[in-house]
Amino acid sequence: MRPDRPVHKGCDDFRQTSAGIRDRWLEGGGGLTRREVIGAGLGGALAIWAGREMGAGDVLAAAEAQAASAPGAPVLVTVFLPGGCDLLDTLIPVGQYGRYADLRPGTKLGDPPLLGATGLAVHPALAEGLNGGVKGLFEAGKVGFLPGIDYANPDLSHFHSRHFWETGLITDRAAAGWLGRWLDRNGSRENPLQGLTLGSTLSPVLSTATAPVAALESPRDVGLDIWGVDEKPHRRMLAAWEQLAAGGDRRAGPAAVREASLLAKRVGDRLAPYAEQDGKDPLAPSVAYPEEDGFGQRLSRIAALIAQPLGVRVVAVQADGEFDTHDNQPEDLAAGLRSVSQSLSAFQADLEARGVADRVLTLVWSEFGRRPKGNESSGTDHGAGGIAWVQGTRAASGILTDYPSLTSLDRDDNLRVTVDFRKVYASLIEGWLGTAADDVIPRAGAYGRLALSR
Repeated sequence: MRPDRPVHKGCDDFRQTSAGIRDRWLEGGGGLTRREVIGAGLGGALAIWAGREMGAGDVLAAAEAQAASAPGAPVLVTVFLPGGCDLLDTLIPVGQYGRYADLRPGTKLGDPPLLGATGLAVHPALAEGLNGGVKGLFEAGKVGFLPGIDYANPDLSHFHSRHFWETGLITDRAAAGWLGRWLDRNGSRENPLQGLTLGSTLSPVLSTATAPVAALESPRDVGLDIWGVDEKPHRRMLAAWEQLAAGGDRRAGPAAVREASLLAKRVGDRLAPYAEQDGKDPLAPSVAYPEEDGFGQRLSRIAALIAQPLGVRVVAVQADGEFDTHDNQPEDLAAGLRSVSQSLSAFQADLEARGVADRVLTLVWSEFGRRPKGNESSGTDHGAGGIAWVQGTRAASGILTDYPSLTSLDRDDNLRVTVDFRKVYASLIEGWLGTAADDVIPRAGAYGRLALSR
């Protein structure tokens, strides 16, 4: 990074945000009023958060019961692109190309793939993947782009903006996630797999006050583990844990250890049918995901779990790309969007092959956009007016919101916001999940609605 370029606070902000938001959420409660069940005790394979005591043997039974009660229930998957994905280089304004080129003389994209007669083009990386990647999905009527999405007067901080998007509230106070609140109102009190994060840490989007939710790294590898220790002390710690679990001590500490051990074993036993045996993988995808791509592998597991009778209703997953592109944007953005396009196109094909695609809508989002004018490090700094999209066989297709003008910027020379993200949330809650938005998004009626599904 060049020393003569103004350095935005978000550079360090971005590096600290993932851990910081979660620390703050846990310290402030985030609506988790009674328990974080398991935490490190399940070694990242499975973590369950519940607002009350849960019978360890009931987890999968509750999941199966919820699935049986509503076999066609819609599922919403949220995909987070961390760092603030740039609108202008992701969805290029061909109709304003001269101005775009003037703003970014050193990094502009030349001759990008056109999106029909929309007056827009996409980054070439979004044309990679099965069936033409995200661009192919758009042309097949399975993607609706939302350019200019943000909130009024954005402060351009990763920490704040991400918190606002995750909670659906413009507040610096700790709060449950917007989909966590939806589960509190409309979900099960028994099934933690109804709200699922693919990863070792629960997404704040799904933090709840009462409804149980889970973070899962792999349905094939649920068991007790302890992180960050060498093999020998690891064995000793597990032995001590097992001894505590076998005892009858009812004090809070030993009781929590016993509950964690039992839950790990019993849930692992229940998930055993999904484990690979004799070289056969019952969760194997029917399509090829990109090799050695962690994001793609997480999406593969999501598709497999949605197809099982587990009552999955809302899912959160994070992409792996580098979207905080203060420097080296051409290479970093291309790599990030390539992974997104290849993985999401495989995910869509997988859902369709499994016969569950009509039940699943995917929302792709990032915490803000970038400044329209490039900087001196072949990058762009934090700005307003970002990009999101909906994807699926029942997604509304096309360009669903107004593309910001490049000649009429806001007072800070950022893109003007053309749609508030809370309008998108309210529209998804009512139009896709089929419940009242006012129960989740305060003053939801003030934002209007978009047709995001069909």
